Amino acid sequence: MGVRLQVLGVVLLGLLVSGGAGLLMHRVERDGAGQALDRRAAAAQDAVASATQRYVDALQLAAGALEALPALDADAFSTATEPLGRLWLPGATGVDYVVAVPDAGIAAAQTAWRDRGVPELNLAPAPGTSVHYFAVLARPLDVRRPGGPGPGRDLAATPQVGAAVERAEKSGLPAASEPYVALRDASSSADPQPQTVALVQRVVERRTGALRGYLQLTVRVQDFFGDTMLQPVRELLDVSLAAYAGTELRTIAVIRRSSDRVADLRRTVDVQVADRQWRLRVATDSGALVGAGGHLDEGMFFGGAALTLVTALLVYTLATSRRRAEERVEEATAELRAAGATARSQATLLSAVMDTIADGVAVIDGEGRAAWLNPTARAILGPEASQAPASQWPELLDMREADGVTRYQNRSPGPAGTETLVECVMAGRRIEVRVRALVYDGEAPGAVAVMRDITDRHAASEQLRSSEELLQLLLDGARDYAIYMLDPDGRIVSWSVNAERLNGYRSDEIIGEDYARLFTPEDCEAGRPGTVLRRARETGRAEMDGLRVRKDGGRFWVHGLLTAVRDPDGSVRGFVNVSQDVTARKQADQVIERLNADLERRVAERTADLREANAELESFSYSVSHDLRAPLRAVDGFAKMLALDHGEALDEQGRRYVGRIRAGAQQMGELIDGLLAFSRLQRQEMANSRVRLADLVAEVWDELAVERGDRTVELVVGELPDALGDPRLIRHVVANLLGNAVKYTRDADPARVEVGHRVTAGGEATHFVRDNGAGFDMRYAGKLFKVFQRLHRAEEYEGTGIGLALAHRIVHRHGGQIWADAAPGEGATFYFTLPAYVPALETVS
Repeated sequence: MGVRLQVLGVVLLGLLVSGGAGLLMHRVERDGAGQALDRRAAAAQDAVASATQRYVDALQLAAGALEALPALDADAFSTATEPLGRLWLPGATGVDYVVAVPDAGIAAAQTAWRDRGVPELNLAPAPGTSVHYFAVLARPLDVRRPGGPGPGRDLAATPQVGAAVERAEKSGLPAASEPYVALRDASSSADPQPQTVALVQRVVERRTGALRGYLQLTVRVQDFFGDTMLQPVRELLDVSLAAYAGTELRTIAVIRRSSDRVADLRRTVDVQVADRQWRLRVATDSGALVGAGGHLDEGMFFGGAALTLVTALLVYTLATSRRRAEERVEEATAELRAAGATARSQATLLSAVMDTIADGVAVIDGEGRAAWLNPTARAILGPEASQAPASQWPELLDMREADGVTRYQNRSPGPAGTETLVECVMAGRRIEVRVRALVYDGEAPGAVAVMRDITDRHAASEQLRSSEELLQLLLDGARDYAIYMLDPDGRIVSWSVNAERLNGYRSDEIIGEDYARLFTPEDCEAGRPGTVLRRARETGRAEMDGLRVRKDGGRFWVHGLLTAVRDPDGSVRGFVNVSQDVTARKQADQVIERLNADLERRVAERTADLREANAELESFSYSVSHDLRAPLRAVDGFAKMLALDHGEALDEQGRRYVGRIRAGAQQMGELIDGLLAFSRLQRQEMANSRVRLADLVAEVWDELAVERGDRTVELVVGELPDALGDPRLIRHVVANLLGNAVKYTRDADPARVEVGHRVTAGGEATHFVRDNGAGFDMRYAGKLFKVFQRLHRAEEYEGTGIGLALAHRIVHRHGGQIWADAAPGEGATFYFTLPAYVPALETVS
């Protein structure tokens, strides 16, 4: 009986202990599940925060690029936002450049941006607002969906975006809009409708700080949320993202997993996005959490019951060993819990590290598929390649070998534990890839590939190599220049091979010596070396011309430039001198100076002789003309008296002789008058004033009415700009050319005279007088402007041959030119140029 009671007591006590232990273990598991969910919620919070911050950083990077540009146009916007297209930005549909325009400036803004590379831009203002925010430039970021509002759309039409633009302008920091339904999703049948958020960054002029515009990144929240939460929501049944729309908290993105499980654990955390807060809600079944759920409570109860029965059966033999067995069970359970906690901590740490490192990491399984990619690897590969097997990456990404030309060839990872380093070019970027085979149970089931973008490092290396080669070329390959490096005190620390050849010193003879050693003793006594160094130290540079002394004592002329090299704090670190041997040029200049002096002397002598000859010629012409006038007047007078007094006594032939005598005398008088006018023109002083050519043509045409007689001569006068010159002399040119046009159109029916001007390629006005008269043969055009030279017989057309010579001299005295173009029987055109009238240049002499 006693044994039975003891056994029964052990059984009852064991069952009671087992039930209590099961309840306690259930409570522990529940607490563990809550802690696990807290970690999942924190991971999801970090994922959303880091992802949205990456979008904000990308927006600020593009805005900074726009601020650094001197001017904004379509090409500059395309260049500044091009990197956004290569970043991994899920849900980002497009980036737009926005400008604020008042009602009165819409037309001017539209014209200005059309001139900046958006020819089809049409600004559509939203009604009811006085200030509009127009998207004038756009870049789509997601080929599957259209981008932002598009060029010409007024963001003020969407109040949520307009408010975000105003906040960004006031704070100068990135601003996030309240959620809204984009126009492209307004007709969607989905419930709820997809939500969109705009991130806005102010763009200023970097030098002045003046506002230029705004950069807007449009994000479709559901797409962003789905790609961002791929890793953190593996064990969660329900994850949602909410944001405030006014005072209402609106759900903007949801991820739900179809499952028979019931979400019995929930958490809510806030996420800061730009200047707003979003709310993240997570829910899951506690049994779905890795390391948080299990059957220890049930196992503890049934195990305890079984142990109780065994203990009851063996209590009399195992009483002394029960305590020892319980301690071992407790120790094993503690070690298992510690191992699970360590594994979870390490997994969380590894995930955080992989998500934040700058290198791309890809895990390739044994069949060549990408089993896992971190965000950087996804950004490098792009969305299409990220979903494809690794064997297809070279074709999808157009990968090339390190030379940038040869198509990339896939390489096997090599033996287990070995590492392969390759360099390739994909999408214009240079990528360094380290591939290491994964070892599992002695075999290599796959590989880990670490990708690093080394484009900037490679470019820097190439630039450094180019700079070093250029420096070496400057120092040793510049055949015409000697280059010296000086320390702050003016001592030579290095020089080029050409400097060594030019000065005759070896490097070991001159390095460390004062730069003044190369100057002449006269310059050193005058302190010129110190003056040159001081001027370069104060102003940054100093030019040098003078003699230098070679090692053998020979002297040569140099022209050089001494430039100060400064540290960032402004202190002089040294000097660079670049000099050139100009001895041959100096000698040539001296020869040229002597030749110029001799030439000037000879020109002065010839000019004096020519002036004296011109004075004698003018004196002779004036004297001859005056001496001929008296006898000509006498001949004409006596011939006239003979015709009047004795005309009836003369026969017809006699009267004809008398008429020819009088005509010859009158023609000789006209020649003498022309000769006098020609000689006076050289001595006549010129007055510069405004000459209205249109008025002058009208006056001269009225005076030619007698010459026209009853003929019908059509005058066509085009636009004639005013000229600067002597009105009396220019009138003579116009009268001569119009008079010739009337005379030589005598046989034309109808007769036409045209006066106008044309502008040459150099911008000079050329006047012309054109007729449809007799014309002339251009073979004899060289005689046209010479004294007493005529191209027609006197019996056909009267004249002295003086008029065009006078016109030629008048035009040349005004600094112009005169020429003609004609053909026999097809008329003639006379061209002449005169200085243009500019009010500020008018003078009276």
